Amino acid sequence: MPEFHSAPQPATAASDEATEEIRFPPVSRDHILYCSYDYWFPKYRKVCIKSRIIPLPAEFIEYLREDSIILSDESHGAPKGKDEDDDDDWEPSNPTMRHYKSADEEKYDVFLDADDSDDDDDNAPPVVRLPPNKRFPELHQRIKDEIAALGGVVAPKLNWSAPKDAAELMEQKNTMKCRTPDDIYFMLKSSNFVSHDLEHAFDGTTPTTSGPSRSASASASTPTSSSALGFHPVLVLRAYFDIHTALEFRCFVKQRNLVAVTPRDLKYYPYLEGLRSTILERTKTLFHSKLQFTFPSGNFVFDIYIPEKRGHDVGDVGDNEADAPNPNGRLSYARLIDINPWAPRTDTLLFDWKELLELKIPTPFLGIVGDSGVADEDQDGDQGDGVDGEAADDETEDDSGVDDDDDDNDDDYNTELRLVDEDDPAAMNFSSAPYSAHKLPKEVVDASMAGEGGLREFAQQWQEIVQSREQRR
Repeated sequence: MPEFHSAPQPATAASDEATEEIRFPPVSRDHILYCSYDYWFPKYRKVCIKSRIIPLPAEFIEYLREDSIILSDESHGAPKGKDEDDDDDWEPSNPTMRHYKSADEEKYDVFLDADDSDDDDDNAPPVVRLPPNKRFPELHQRIKDEIAALGGVVAPKLNWSAPKDAAELMEQKNTMKCRTPDDIYFMLKSSNFVSHDLEHAFDGTTPTTSGPSRSASASASTPTSSSALGFHPVLVLRAYFDIHTALEFRCFVKQRNLVAVTPRDLKYYPYLEGLRSTILERTKTLFHSKLQFTFPSGNFVFDIYIPEKRGHDVGDVGDNEADAPNPNGRLSYARLIDINPWAPRTDTLLFDWKELLELKIPTPFLGIVGDSGVADEDQDGDQGDGVDGEAADDETEDDSGVDDDDDDNDDDYNTELRLVDEDDPAAMNFSSAPYSAHKLPKEVVDASMAGEGGLREFAQQWQEIVQSREQRR
């Protein structure tokens, strides 16, 4: 959910006036909860990526909040050769942790908190933290089982946020491809976006007492309990697939009207102009048939992906896409990827919040069709009937209600699809990696303090750890 590019910046004399001009309507806690993946996915699962939703216990939330990155010891079962290095023993160059063996001599390594050098703590026994497969074995096994059920490769997220800011630290850089629970643990613990879910999900919201609120009084709750958090934390595992980033779009809904669509990838793709009408048609079809009168909030933001049909590659046509015959036949139907709050925390990309808030809607719609809640489904059960990541068969598309001659309602708002121009400065911004400002796990901070090569050393050592574990399987 949170994308921090458009988050309020520190106040300056130049920005105060602009900030005052943007007056957001109050954002309720319920609105944030409506955007939680486990809230909306059961209703819209038929147009979503195949997913599994796993409730998270308090022990796992505590684990995510801890400073150290402790992974499982499952790959340590085979004895190591005499000359084999222990690649799993990693310590930061500027250590704030110490490495110990556990007292039960089960041959797993754990990271321990550093002593604070106070005399009172010198004689305190070290606190040994178990690896995840021993700390919460049922959850660990459940994650392994769900990864296998989804084809062996998944992309993780929590209720709102995916750990995209940690993708560069993975073995396959700039992907969220996870094959093991350890991959997932590492991404979640390395992500500032995930920390935002746990610590700041309701920042700037107004309290509400109706709707999907799930929090009880936090006074008698532990800091990691659902009632203290104000929501039930879940781990979402989605079937991983390689996407064409040019075909990811963010869509803005105001008073139940689809008002704006923007690419999520701000690079210039010349062929998108030739696909403009198809992109709008696919987007409107999903919105009108699934979201317009069923999502509880009238103002919200949703993300979609429009894959190519099997046998087509929109990237092959390049500059001649506008002249290509029947460009509408190249794209399959839209998949719903995420729903985000109508709030300053959501990145507006090629638009800005001021222009979106000032848009006048001639025919606003109020209320929703049917119950505002989602159908009661066992979120602990099989969530696998959603759409696979790969482009669906043509007959599946027909079942989705996509029709190139979709009715153009005269009352439909004139939705603007804003694409990146060739001369747009946004298309020239290749100097910094996406989310680079948020890659701040504690170990990375420690490594960066060690000097210029600290982060490089950290990433290299992590890759060596992953590779060594792959070799032991």
